[in-house]
Amino acid sequence: MEIELKFLVEESFTRDRILNDQHLLALADGESLQAITMKAIYLDTEDRKLLEKKIAFRVRFEDERLVATLKWGGDANNGLHTRGELNAAVEETFLEHPSLDIFRGSTIYEEIGPAMENVKLFPVMKMDFVRKQMHIDTGKSISVLSYDEGEIRTVRGAAPISELEIELYSGDQQDMMALGQEIAAKYNLKPENKSKYQRGLELLGITE
Repeated sequence: MEIELKFLVEESFTRDRILNDQHLLALADGESLQAITMKAIYLDTEDRKLLEKKIAFRVRFEDERLVATLKWGGDANNGLHTRGELNAAVEETFLEHPSLDIFRGSTIYEEIGPAMENVKLFPVMKMDFVRKQMHIDTGKSISVLSYDEGEIRTVRGAAPISELEIELYSGDQQDMMALGQEIAAKYNLKPENKSKYQRGLELLGITE
């Protein structure tokens, strides 16, 4: 299960102020501070079988590491996103013949696997962005705060990415939410209920 808060960051100087916020830096694990280059491809069948089931399948380079991800279901309200998520590290050759078989044995695979056997997956959209992140430990919750800046690209156009995410790793969800509300109020951030994938679908003229 993925639980995260998402906010729009409309000005670059706001981004810099957040990433240099002394309160956040005091809570951060100094060794966790890093910038990661992300290059993602979202895939589906020609007749959009995954989209019909409200599932997103992503393969993403995170610097030199390649990770395949399934996301499904869930809800988004006032910037709080909750949904199912599974991740699996894969080799670069995986992109030659991407398949959901790597998730075999999971509950979600048992639900969708039969309908996805022997089907070909095609790129739906791509995303390139840089993620600047830090691990935050308040004593009640551990989360990752990240700022993403880049672009969503589709055959029908592109859209910028500029958003702040706080993803709960462990501990008290209410504590993580309180931290997010504190940052949002301090820097006048707007909650974002749309995922990057949803924004890409809108560019394509597709609604879930």
